[in-house]
Amino acid sequence: MGRSAKAAGGVEPVPVQLEVIDPQAYVPALLTTLSNSLTRNASIFYRRHFGVGITDWRIMYRLASEPWVTAHHICNAAHLDKGVVSRSLAWMEKRGLVLVRGDETDARRRLVALSPAGLDLHDRITQVALERERNFLSQLSPSEVQTTVHLLQKLIGNLRAFSKPVSIPPARKLPEPLPEEAAARPAVTPPARAAVP
Repeated sequence: MGRSAKAAGGVEPVPVQLEVIDPQAYVPALLTTLSNSLTRNASIFYRRHFGVGITDWRIMYRLASEPWVTAHHICNAAHLDKGVVSRSLAWMEKRGLVLVRGDETDARRRLVALSPAGLDLHDRITQVALERERNFLSQLSPSEVQTTVHLLQKLIGNLRAFSKPVSIPPARKLPEPLPEEAAARPAVTPPARAAVP
């Protein structure tokens, strides 16, 4: 039968879904799975061996390359939430891993950098992080690694594409149930509500 044929009883059949998401080929799902797995694994590993979480580590390697910046700058550069960065920096300052000073050009701003202890911890973690990266990329050839980095950078640069307007399909008009089908359904009794004191 053609797709326009009506079902027995004159009820129009629900259209067949033409597209489905293949989790093994849908790029956003693959990247999300990869990111979540890497983050969870790294968080457990760094906390167990170095006493810092993955957010602390991300802030540390940012500060190692860009010392004396604001928390706002870290948020933008690392794509981290302001509250998360604030709590992490407060914890690291208390532990003596970062130094904080005022900005000579703007008294309202506070600048942050790694302390000597923070730099030492950063250097130790970096050695481990780079070895873990080499282990992770060992399935790729050097040219595949370069291509992967290039493609990931292109995708990150195109994240704003997710904000482009898209057409929203209308909800389907589902067929009304036949009278005998509606009668066969068990009645649902709503739960009794407690009296308001």
